[in-house]
Amino acid sequence: MLDRGLALTATLALLLSAGQSLAEEKVGTFTLDGLSFVSFGDQQFLFPPTGSTIRFRFGTVQADGTVSFTIQPGDVSIAPIPLPSGQGTLRYQLAAPAFGFMTATSDGRKIVFNAAVAATLDAPEGSGSYTYTVPFTTETAAASNVQHTDSVSVTGMRLVNGVWYAQIVGATTNEENAFPAPGAAVYTVLSGSFDQVP
Repeated sequence: MLDRGLALTATLALLLSAGQSLAEEKVGTFTLDGLSFVSFGDQQFLFPPTGSTIRFRFGTVQADGTVSFTIQPGDVSIAPIPLPSGQGTLRYQLAAPAFGFMTATSDGRKIVFNAAVAATLDAPEGSGSYTYTVPFTTETAAASNVQHTDSVSVTGMRLVNGVWYAQIVGATTNEENAFPAPGAAVYTVLSGSFDQVP
């Protein structure tokens, strides 16, 4: 009877702690606007559909104003992006959960996270997928092409308090046989607003 009571007490404690952690999580949905794009070496630009969303799962705000967050693969909802001249579509997803931080500063909130981004080409002549490690930030991101003869950089915009607008940028190098622009320096601007943040 005593063992049973201890087991029941432990079970209740686990349920209560799980409920507490769920209560501490705050989900903020970042909705992309028409200023969002992906650039391949500044030669070709693709535009994710306006209204695409990314859900940020925020934890507890720390004393210094920093809050951690996660983005699960299922939290990214970006429709396939049509390629020019009917060459198919390019789809972006997370290959694994992404983890990052939002930090309060004197001129807005800084957002930083690393993501394993899976880019999938669906084309009449064949499909394929590559996974890229992409650092995302509201600060500056840079990348070079495969030959290191060309480089690009892009600067974002910190989260504006009250209106919750931000520009989150990322950069990487395209695979040598990836489409479009094989081996090019690639960067993206995710422009939009949160519905809420902690």
